[in-house]
Amino acid sequence: MSTAMAIATAGSPRLPTLREELRLLPAAANRDGSPAWTVQDPLTNRFFRIGWLDFEVLLRWSLGSARDIADSVNEETTLSIDEDDVHELAGFLEQNSLVRADTAQAVDRLRDRAARMQTSPLQWLLHHYLFFRIPLVRPQVWLAGLLPYVDWVFSRTTAWALAALTLTGLVLAGRQWETFAGTVVEQLTWSGMLGYTVALVFAKALHEMGHALTATRYGVRVAHMGVALLVLFPMLYTDTGESWKLHRSRQRLAIASAGMVTELALAGLATLAWSLAPDGAVRNALFFLATTSWVLTLLVNASPFMRFDGYFILSDLLDLPNLHERSGALARTWMRRTLLGFDEPWPERLPGRGNAMLIAFALVTWAYRLTVFLGIALLVYHFAFKLLGLFLMAVELVWFIGRPVWAELCVWRERKGEIRRSRKRWAGALLAALLLVVLLPWQTGVRASGWVHAERQQVIHSPLAARLAVVPQEGAVTQGQPLFALQSPELALSAQRALSLADARARELIGLSGFADGEERRQQLQHQQDRYLAEASLFQGEQQRLQLVAPFAGVLTDLDPQLAGGVWVQPRQPLAILVDPSRWTVEAFVAEEDMARVRVGDAARVYLQTRSREALVGRVVEVDATRTTMLPHAMLDANKGGSIVVVPREGSAAAAGSASAAEHAPRDALYRVRIALDGRPASLRMALSEVVITGQAHAWLPGLLERLAVVLVRESGF
Repeated sequence: MSTAMAIATAGSPRLPTLREELRLLPAAANRDGSPAWTVQDPLTNRFFRIGWLDFEVLLRWSLGSARDIADSVNEETTLSIDEDDVHELAGFLEQNSLVRADTAQAVDRLRDRAARMQTSPLQWLLHHYLFFRIPLVRPQVWLAGLLPYVDWVFSRTTAWALAALTLTGLVLAGRQWETFAGTVVEQLTWSGMLGYTVALVFAKALHEMGHALTATRYGVRVAHMGVALLVLFPMLYTDTGESWKLHRSRQRLAIASAGMVTELALAGLATLAWSLAPDGAVRNALFFLATTSWVLTLLVNASPFMRFDGYFILSDLLDLPNLHERSGALARTWMRRTLLGFDEPWPERLPGRGNAMLIAFALVTWAYRLTVFLGIALLVYHFAFKLLGLFLMAVELVWFIGRPVWAELCVWRERKGEIRRSRKRWAGALLAALLLVVLLPWQTGVRASGWVHAERQQVIHSPLAARLAVVPQEGAVTQGQPLFALQSPELALSAQRALSLADARARELIGLSGFADGEERRQQLQHQQDRYLAEASLFQGEQQRLQLVAPFAGVLTDLDPQLAGGVWVQPRQPLAILVDPSRWTVEAFVAEEDMARVRVGDAARVYLQTRSREALVGRVVEVDATRTTMLPHAMLDANKGGSIVVVPREGSAAAAGSASAAEHAPRDALYRVRIALDGRPASLRMALSEVVITGQAHAWLPGLLERLAVVLVRESGF
């Protein structure tokens, strides 16, 4: 680009001189079909997209004055511009340091700008601790040498083959889904975490190689590769910033999606190999590769709400560079116009519903980032030592969340004179209504998870290992009615043997008559006969225990469908449940902060977690004074489909690796509240439920502040 400066027209202000090293590159056409170009600053490796008007002005920059440039453009093109358009472009060039500092005023401006950009170490840390890069290698030479050997990877045949293998792997893994899901839980150990970490490093290395090789294939220079620290968590990165040189958006899209495609291919091949591999270390390694690649690619990299691959893919698909900045500017303008009534011009107008879509995208992005930043705040608090955790959490909440909100509120305050009175009245009314909602006690419902069961019920089980002879049918039974008849051949054989030995001793006693030493022998035989008779009585008594009868009248339910005549059952194995259908109760587990609002006699509504979503009413009859330390039934455990998160109890076998639900305690402080139901479930079966107790009314904001105060007091000790 020529940078010679002609003598300015007399009386016309002199335009600054363009830097000689700037490069002007063709770019893909804009969405409206108009031509576009890219200005590259090779010193900072930044790219600026310009349109037709800016291009024509830059071509005539050597004319030296805004008046001459505007006249030339108007005469030689169909455009119609004035001097203000030229000065606006000059301001843009100066703002981004694209012009030479060849005057004292320009040098002073650069010095002032450099002084404003100077930050203290603390400010630098606040800006960069969330994310900064450490370049490690300049890979362009060896990437170019490697490309011929891997060029087959980019063929259509390879793509179809990988798709077929991935689909086959997913089908095979689906047939072993229970094993696959169980492996996820089994690998949540320290050794498993190490395996996931190794798999993550390997998958991410291939991810970045996908970006780098694809960029090299399209002639884009990969300036450097290295490690980026995201909240002090290391991750690999590849600099493909020069992909904006490409004027075809399809090529930029290929570079942006290459990492995700590589990881998905790795996940598909690892899933197929896991499905075919035998149990062992190799299969575990394949499992780590499959899960980390699938999860991180789909949940993290594909998200367009952070500057990961999904963002650049969406930008290229929509052909909207700087998507976050442009959508954010539109959303701020929309809020100011809608909420405050500002007559503010739109930053840009996209065809069709483009503006509405970008505004919606910005609002979702803000909500997503708020969630992410809050999660990062909690993460750094829990994983750093307490003092550092509190500091980093404060940085997250104040710097990354509070500061942008405060900056926008400051704009509203400076322009409060533009707000119409009607908007102020509506805002005051809305604020008053909001204060009433958060300060007045109106919320009465106390929600809890519960377990619905008959007040009187008994699990029928076998006391001994035995064989079923008679299996009953589900339905109504009377007290004392035979239910299960079981047989134990060992007991019968032992009883028969004991009776035979007792009969033998009886015959010997008869044969002792007439012997001189018969009395002494008689006592010994009599003692043995009594012992064998006692053993026979014991075995016969055990056999009687195997004849299970109904201890009370009720309904027999939950009969094990695998039971049949001749089937062996284990000791204490549940066979069925006998319930008294006349009275039913609910054991609800209420959070500690809500216990003060629950009283005996409070009404409650119970929603069964069944297909019918049956609703029952009842009343609180008992409130525990101490927290629950053990779940009454395994169905409440979140690991088994319930809603209560549990942890192994200290000193229990579960803490050492046992899976017994009885040895797990609720993670949170929960208190049992027993509710007597006025009716009974239609199915007459135990079921999980959601309980809403009509407790004492409370205000939302005071309750929230109280809980925050409790947390602050609890966490304030070092």
